[in-house]
Amino acid sequence: MHTLNHTLEKNVLDADGRYLSLKELQPLEQYLQTYRTRLDTYHKLRENSEQLVITALRKLARVYPEVIQKHGQRCKYDMAEVLRYIALSVLRDDEIFFKEQMMVWLDTILLAHKRTAHCSTAYRYLQDAINETLPSQDSALIHPYIDVVISALQAHA
Repeated sequence: MHTLNHTLEKNVLDADGRYLSLKELQPLEQYLQTYRTRLDTYHKLRENSEQLVITALRKLARVYPEVIQKHGQRCKYDMAEVLRYIALSVLRDDEIFFKEQMMVWLDTILLAHKRTAHCSTAYRYLQDAINETLPSQDSALIHPYIDVVISALQAHA
């Protein structure tokens, strides 16, 4: 896995044999300025992911008990994986990484199980759990990734 995000990596590779311009250095400066916040968010997600998923699935169980009875363990695994990749993507400040590494897999799995409407609801509940559990600055970093997941699920519903 590359340690830089796509924008930084592209700028470094494009520089090949020359110094980076001020415009090319701006993403690096922003990356460094926001690193501490992103690192804190990463740690909070790592520490709270299991409880966040359980909270979301409990809410889902009230609405779709049959789905949780039949697919609860799979939902828990999938949502935990999504949160793990969100945490990595927040740390990297890299939405492209999330889309390439997670969304292709998730799309395939959820289409195969034909549960996109239920899953969309589950990820809305996950966003609620994140908003209720984590500070607003952490939630703001996580929210765009959950939106990508929900949008993809709704596109298939």
